[in-house]
Amino acid sequence: MNLIDKYIFKQLCYNSLLILLLIISLFCLAKSVQLIELMIGRGLPFYIFIKLISLSLPQIIPVILPVTVCLSTYFVFSRMQTDRELVILQSSSFTILDIIKPIIIFSTVLCIISFYFTLYLAPQSNTDFKKLFYTLKDDYSSTLLQEGTFNTIGKNFTIFVKERKVDGLYNVFIHDTRNNKQTSTLIAKKGEIISGDSSTKIMLEDGSQQFQSQDKKLSVLYFDKYLLDINQNQSDNWSARWKSPSERTIDELKNPNPNSLDDQNNIQAFRAELTLRYSMPLNIIGFSSLIAIILLSFNYRRTEGLNRTVIIFISIILLQVVSITASNLSIKFMNMQLFNFIPSILCLFLVPVLIDKSKKI
Repeated sequence: MNLIDKYIFKQLCYNSLLILLLIISLFCLAKSVQLIELMIGRGLPFYIFIKLISLSLPQIIPVILPVTVCLSTYFVFSRMQTDRELVILQSSSFTILDIIKPIIIFSTVLCIISFYFTLYLAPQSNTDFKKLFYTLKDDYSSTLLQEGTFNTIGKNFTIFVKERKVDGLYNVFIHDTRNNKQTSTLIAKKGEIISGDSSTKIMLEDGSQQFQSQDKKLSVLYFDKYLLDINQNQSDNWSARWKSPSERTIDELKNPNPNSLDDQNNIQAFRAELTLRYSMPLNIIGFSSLIAIILLSFNYRRTEGLNRTVIIFISIILLQVVSITASNLSIKFMNMQLFNFIPSILCLFLVPVLIDKSKKI
C-alpha cells in the first residue's frame, strides 16, 4: 500500500473501532435488560452476568460488521471531503478504484475475521450461552431459593423458605405436584441443599408430609429426615434437547440426523443457515464498496449537503432490509437458500454501474 492507502486504512480502522464499540455497548445495554431479572432474582454473581454477555457477542458481531464498515466509510470520506482531501485526490492521477482500494483491503480483512465468527466461534458461543443459561435455571445450588418468596422449581415444585442461613434452610414449605393424582405438601423446620454432579436434593429434617389418600382423607406422615430430589424430568435434560440451526457446526448442518423428525422438518432451515454463514461476511465487502462508490459519485460542492447524508443512510438501511428479507425468504421457501447471496450480488452489479456513471460525469 502507498502512503494514501495507509492513511485511509488507518482512518477506517480508527472509526470502525469506535463505531463497533458504540454498537456493542448498545447491544450489551439491551441484553442486560433481559438478563437483569435473572441476576437479581437469583442472586447470581456479577461475573456470570459478564460471561453471558460475552457469549452473546460472537453472534451479533458478524451482523453489525457490514453496517460498521459502511458508517466508517461514510465518516472517513465525509471528513476527507470537508478537508478537500478527496478533491485533491480526484483532481490528480487517482482513479475511483485507487481511492476505494484501501476500503476493499480493509473490508476483506474484516470479511476473513467475520468468516471465523460465523463458521466457528458464533455456533460454539451460542451453544455455550444456552448451556450456561440452562444450567443457571436448573442448577439450584447456585441460583437458589430466595428466602421469603415462593420459588417455582421446574414444573413440579413450589418451595418457600422463611429464612436462609449459612448452615441451611429454616422453616421450609414444599408443594410437590409430580403425581397429579396425589399432590403432597412437605413442611420441615430445617433443610439442607445437597448438590451432586447429576442431581440436586434437599435433606429435610423434623417435618411432615401431608397428602390426600384415595378416600379423600387428609393423611399426615411425620419424619425425622426426608431426602427430596428436585431434579427435572429426563425429557428436560440438556443432552436430550434439540439443537437449533444457529448452534450447529458446519458438519451438523450438512448432515442432519435422518432418524430425527425435528431435523427432517428443518432441512430448509439448515440449508439457509449454512449459506447465511458464508454470505454474511461477503456483505462487508459488497456494502462498503457500494457506499464508497455512492459517496464518490456525488458532484463536488463547497457546502456539505443534507441530501448526501440522507441518501447514504437510506442506502445502508435498504441494504440491511434486503439482507434480512433474503434471509427470511431462504428459510421460508424450499431450495431458496441461495437468496442469502442476493445482497452481495446486488452490490456486485451496482458497483460497476456507478463507477461507469461517475466516469461520464
